[in-house]
Amino acid sequence: MAEWSSRAARIRSDHICRRVTWASRMDARRSRHAAALLAGESRMPLAGGRELLAAATAGAYALPGFNVSNVEMALGVIDAAEARRAPVLLQFNPSNVEHLGGIAVAAALGRTLAARASVPVAVHLDHGPHVALLRQAARLGFTSLMFDGSIFPYERNRTETMAAYAVAAEAGLMLEAELGHVGGREPGVATSETVLTDPEAAARFVEETHVDALAVSVGTAHGLAGSIDLALVHELRAATRGLPLVLHGGSGVTPHDLRAAVVAGIRKVNISSEVHAAFASALAATLTTAARDPRPALTRAREAVAAVAAQRIDLLGAAHRA
Repeated sequence: MAEWSSRAARIRSDHICRRVTWASRMDARRSRHAAALLAGESRMPLAGGRELLAAATAGAYALPGFNVSNVEMALGVIDAAEARRAPVLLQFNPSNVEHLGGIAVAAALGRTLAARASVPVAVHLDHGPHVALLRQAARLGFTSLMFDGSIFPYERNRTETMAAYAVAAEAGLMLEAELGHVGGREPGVATSETVLTDPEAAARFVEETHVDALAVSVGTAHGLAGSIDLALVHELRAATRGLPLVLHGGSGVTPHDLRAAVVAGIRKVNISSEVHAAFASALAATLTTAARDPRPALTRAREAVAAVAAQRIDLLGAAHRA
């Protein structure tokens, strides 16, 4: 009997030791993970725009591209992407870049947060106005580029887009271009005039420039209003032989139209005004004149961005794709 009791005691002791060892290992793992996040260490390699767009094309969904102007907005987008297990693009247009203090700051912010994310996040230069900026963005570590020559006549747009493609190809990066013009009243938009994309011109343009994706003007506008000519989307998809089409001005599009646009062939959608408006509204509602610490208000604004981003991710069919 004494022998049995001694054996039982040894078994209980061994079991307790194993549990303590397992708990210690888990605590150490959590500590290393927390330390890695604080130090900014990578959790996964940075995603390239070309790979994400190829996956969206194969999966018949649209890749969400969110324009951000500060750290909290970028964190809110990544919060939503991780919660919905979705690939996303953190996008910076010239207005965002200027607000942040320059292209190097935007690159550092985007790359640091993308590397810390647990889902694929590409860092995208949106509406690059000239080739020199694309070359600089590629050198600083952007993983996806857009050249926007849509305000120029066709021949100049074609010529400069070809030069932009050479820069992107040399860096191994995706190039998005634009034909037709999506107008609106958003900061950084060159003109409010909208010029719809002509299918015949689009077919010629993509054949001559070899771009990876084409932003098309199909009725939307930069800002919080817009509609989609779905018949034109179908025509453009056929004319460009299935090249990934990009929808700018996606903030004000109704859920029904957005889903229909994805079915029709849109493979990337830009969202800017909606997340900026959500951030500003939450900040204004939370921050009082008596407040001495802005962090609670910034946290609430980050949460508001995440809520909007999650809704758009779901509408585009990008949830659970990471």
